[in-house]
Amino acid sequence: MEILLAENAGFCFGVRRALEMAEQATRDHPRVFSLGPLIHNRQVVERLAAQGLVVCAGMGEVPSGALAMIRAHGAGPEVYEQAQARGITLLDATCPFVARVHQKAADFAERGYRVLVLGDPNHPEAQGIVAHTGGQAVIVESPEDLRALRLPSRVAVVCQTTQTLEALRALVDALLPQVSELVVANTICDATAKRQEESLRLARQVDLMIVIGGYHSANTRRLAEICAGTGTPTHHIEDAAELQDEWLRGVRTVGVTAGASTPGEAIAAVVRRLQEMAAAADEK
Repeated sequence: MEILLAENAGFCFGVRRALEMAEQATRDHPRVFSLGPLIHNRQVVERLAAQGLVVCAGMGEVPSGALAMIRAHGAGPEVYEQAQARGITLLDATCPFVARVHQKAADFAERGYRVLVLGDPNHPEAQGIVAHTGGQAVIVESPEDLRALRLPSRVAVVCQTTQTLEALRALVDALLPQVSELVVANTICDATAKRQEESLRLARQVDLMIVIGGYHSANTRRLAEICAGTGTPTHHIEDAAELQDEWLRGVRTVGVTAGASTPGEAIAAVVRRLQEMAAAADEK
């Protein structure tokens, strides 16, 4: 059995930057408070917790005068205001690509556009984008969501960085007949787009796809959807222990990819386990 590993699997720039900041902060301070899980990976969050990174649901759980981290997904302006008012030092690990979306959305809102955010309404990144428009923007997941909206003549679109180009095209196509002025900022992260394209190519040439990453990771779920969309059997797992022998029956080639918040050691563990399972099957 041949195992093909996607070249761009694993940590992206924004996640690596946030982790480096967190690790340095926990070396310098006995406790650091993270405003939500730093990244969507259970193993990494548990490791950081052992180092002194305390996950909080919001600013209300951060003691006055403490050190708090804004995660890679970013946060709204109110977080910065609350921190200043309570003497909380903020370590801002917002991914620069996410910060760019914040600025684009805010600029469009100031210019009088109705801002639509293509994204997941339950995801902190999309919620943070809305916050930077003063709460004026609306999150939409697909063109179907437009039916519930009364659109003005001037509309602007930005994207959660983990969205697909196909989803953006579908939304734009649906909007064009409905508005007289449409401005679109393609704010999909370049690394995300490359990862998706590579996973798509890989899924088309193998018998089985394994996608590694946290179940709460939007970009990992997106990769799994893209791979499954090719018709290739696809399994989204968090770690090697979830691999099942029956998945490999009759399989000659396996493709492996991983989300942007998946550590290299988790990917290596899955590849090793696949090799062990293949060797065991050959001996039977």
